[in-house]
Amino acid sequence: MKYTKLQNIKNSYNPLGIIEDIIIGNNWDYEKDKNQNIHVEVGGEWCDYHLSYGINEDLRLLYISCALDIKIPENKINDVFILLANINEKLKIGHFEVWTDDSWPVLRQSIPIPLDHKLCRSQVEQSSIMALEECEKFYPAFQMFAWDNKNVKDSLEHLMLETQGEV
Repeated sequence: MKYTKLQNIKNSYNPLGIIEDIIIGNNWDYEKDKNQNIHVEVGGEWCDYHLSYGINEDLRLLYISCALDIKIPENKINDVFILLANINEKLKIGHFEVWTDDSWPVLRQSIPIPLDHKLCRSQVEQSSIMALEECEKFYPAFQMFAWDNKNVKDSLEHLMLETQGEV
């Protein structure tokens, strides 16, 4: 019975406003699509990352996706799933998948929207930062796999050589 009552609560709060505030605060250009999803390009060390934010009101979830600007060649699509499984085991948050339309690797994660309709700004900021950090960390593996003609094992080898500290 409680579940039925909770389902009928209408969301008059727009969590995407928090995201717009974060984007504006960072002086990033962004756009909204016809579904009110927000899209922004953020420059990284390896490429420009395509961050997208959307809301599923029925499930009360904020979706964050971060696409890498790498196209997986058609002849490697079947093998990329082995790479994805290996990378996903090492992620702190979310999961990688490959968009079928564009063949781009994308990190996806979801954040539950609390029943009081208020998302915490710092939670959204931290989730966005972590998504970008994970994309930066794993970009070389996707790049080596897609374009340097490396197999999955060789593409993942650089992850074993992560720097411990600074020089």
